[in-house]
Amino acid sequence: MKKKWSCLRIVISMCAVLGWWGMLYPELTLTPDTVKISVEDENGTLKALPPEWNSSGSLYLELLRAGEEKITFRSKLLTGISSLWEILHEGNENQ
Repeated sequence: MKKKWSCLRIVISMCAVLGWWGMLYPELTLTPDTVKISVEDENGTLKALPPEWNSSGSLYLELLRAGEEKITFRSKLLTGISSLWEILHEGNENQ
């Protein structure tokens, strides 16, 4: 049991370190692979815009100036965890 908690602490520490690194150097974490810019049309559907990337870090400043209602956060990791959580709870309901 102690080994399990040690592994969990290591994983949480690694995530915290990577998150802190992204706070220090946002231009390294805001890449075309991690950020998708889209616009909502009059029907309410999202339309992806072609990325315009430069290495000056201006995307980070634009994100800071954007309002809360203009930014949506999505994570593949959190989506996967959510799907796993739903699968586990469906299995418990069937029993």
